[in-house]
Amino acid sequence: MDKWCIEKRWDVFNIDSYWNRIMTTGINRFTLFNWRRLCSAAALSILIVQIAWALDLQLPQKSFQGDMVVGRIDPGSKIWVNGLPQAVGSQGHFVIGVPRDLKTDLLVKARHENHTASHTIQTLKYEWHVQQINGLANNYVNPGQKERNLIEMDRSKIKTVRRTQPYVLPLFIKKGFIMPVKGRISGIFGSQRVLNNEPRSPHSGIDIAAPRGTPARSPADGIARLVAEDTFLMGNVLMIDHGLGVSSIFIHLDSVTVSEGDLVRQGEVVARVGQTGRTTGPHLHWGVSVGSTPIDPLRLVGKTF
Repeated sequence: MDKWCIEKRWDVFNIDSYWNRIMTTGINRFTLFNWRRLCSAAALSILIVQIAWALDLQLPQKSFQGDMVVGRIDPGSKIWVNGLPQAVGSQGHFVIGVPRDLKTDLLVKARHENHTASHTIQTLKYEWHVQQINGLANNYVNPGQKERNLIEMDRSKIKTVRRTQPYVLPLFIKKGFIMPVKGRISGIFGSQRVLNNEPRSPHSGIDIAAPRGTPARSPADGIARLVAEDTFLMGNVLMIDHGLGVSSIFIHLDSVTVSEGDLVRQGEVVARVGQTGRTTGPHLHWGVSVGSTPIDPLRLVGKTF
């Protein structure tokens, strides 16, 4: 009788058929009744366990445009955000960059073997600063073809790094982010300039005014991925991979003190503030992106994940 239960994996839906078979053997009905109850209870317990186990998808209910959202799911799961796959770390962390101009909510779907889960993050509107500047020389507003070619070549280097498979561990999780330079914030994330009535791209980071040669420190643990010198708009550039698609970029640097592939620690001097590229004064531009999506660096400073 116990063999019948094992063979059918305690299938409660087929126990009646075995009950009928047993009844024809003439075995003591009281004993059979107890075995039937045991099989039914075991099958019900297994069913309850299967129903109770579900993916633990940890995410906030709301986020602002320009936010970086860190979620967590059971290790080994797969994640999609608005239909696009996301990198998942070995401990189940994943990162979402909320675009500056996103007007829809974020639909997050998860799957682990045969189990699925979903969660919707409401996108909240952020008020961005817009500045109108007129009377500028045309070559400042609209670079010539030669300059545009140089700009595109420089941007392609950055795009290549951001498209490269990110480091699989979120190196920023334990200690978060710090300010790379102490100084006055002279430019904020998401602000947009309208030059001679022509809208420019929104500012993709923050500007920190500081004297030339001021040490610039890594805002979080990471790996130096790009060191580029003398680019047309950005001057000397450093990119740091913080894991799971999160990266920092420093531009207008006077010099870079690390090499590509170096492991850098939070607070380590990695560059010095400069005035290279197209800029009106010495400062550090610090940008943070999740993949190719720029997010607001200031919102990361002092935040726990």
